[in-house]
Amino acid sequence: MTDFIAHGKFSVTPQGEVLLCEIQGAWNKEASEQLIEDLKAQVQEFSGKKWARVMDMQGWELATPDALSMMTAFSAWEDQHGCVLRCFVGLNTVQQQLLEMKYQHSHKPQHFSHTDTALSYAKQFLQRL
Repeated sequence: MTDFIAHGKFSVTPQGEVLLCEIQGAWNKEASEQLIEDLKAQVQEFSGKKWARVMDMQGWELATPDALSMMTAFSAWEDQHGCVLRCFVGLNTVQQQLLEMKYQHSHKPQHFSHTDTALSYAKQFLQRL
């Protein structure tokens, strides 16, 4: 089996126990694998604390089915490792509905128009725990 070059760009920036992920471009499985590796490495540093993920999707274009499947499977790992909230920024209505279905067995995703608002919400949410 041939490995492909990762298509899609991302950054993961910790802000306390909130991971801000900025997603750009069209994604394939290899990009999802890289994001998952980075997220797992960051979560290990939380030492069992509850945490939240904010996904700035404003620059996201699309993803292959296998890339989406990997992220869906990863959500179970997140739940088992302290993720208590997922916030998404910049999704259209159809994308929001797809996320609702994706996370039907987990925490209901929260949707925002602005990254700053999502970060504030996530930080306040964690403080109330």
